[in-house]
Amino acid sequence: MGSIGFAEPTLLELVPTLVGESNFSLWTTSLKWTLDSRDVRYYELLTGVWSEPNAVDPTQPTADEIEAHSQWDTASRYLLPLLNATIHQTAKFYILDANNARTAYASLQRAFAVRSYEAGFTNFLKFINTTYTSNRPQEFVNEWRTALGELQESNSTKLTPLLIFYHFLNAVSVNQAARPWLDSFLHSKVSTDTTIEATFADFVVSEDRRLNTLSQANSPSQAHSFNLADFTSPLPFFCKFHKRHANHSSDQCFKNPANHGKPPFNKLATNPAQSTLTKDQPLK
Repeated sequence: MGSIGFAEPTLLELVPTLVGESNFSLWTTSLKWTLDSRDVRYYELLTGVWSEPNAVDPTQPTADEIEAHSQWDTASRYLLPLLNATIHQTAKFYILDANNARTAYASLQRAFAVRSYEAGFTNFLKFINTTYTSNRPQEFVNEWRTALGELQESNSTKLTPLLIFYHFLNAVSVNQAARPWLDSFLHSKVSTDTTIEATFADFVVSEDRRLNTLSQANSPSQAHSFNLADFTSPLPFFCKFHKRHANHSSDQCFKNPANHGKPPFNKLATNPAQSTLTKDQPLK
């Protein structure tokens, strides 16, 4: 029975494309694993552990010195195009002037490795300082999710789902007014199936309800229960039997029990502020 073969993964399948400080750590780690599987000296060349051999007397190098330099130069020529293939177009200008693989890798490390730490620490500070102080729940959730995404993008900190969940609750707890939701949520709704998205939704709905209630209490005119008689109207009377403004007063309303059995009133009842119509004053 013949052996079963398989295609060996290519370098580009094993090493992610370097885009900058956000994934330098992942890129260099993947690069090391991949190169070590081929020759452990390759990554040592990139990092300078396997340094470029120099002859004691450059004018008269020995055969061993020539061979040592030839091996290093051959490995460098092999690695340089590999590095170039794993770098995004926007980052290639960092290695344009590199004449060997060691110089190219050192240039990328200077550009991204230190900045990776700085960017990660900045994103970490932004994340832990994003708390609920605005009384705008949806806006806070959006800001918190953005801060989380930037922190995860920097690859500086590995956050588990449980840590993310409890950090969100801690960010909410800064606002004392939101404590009732927090207590209720923790005691009645949290389970092993609770997702962070479900937590976001429950928080926003609860806070919107609380803030709307608070707004109505502070501004009665904005409440849903209102008295129609309080509104100004172009009509001169407010009829308590019709419960609205009208052209007639309550005393003149046909629904007024006191008017039962009396002749019907003129539908064009006048405003008391106007003079009484006479035969000499035609209607307009």
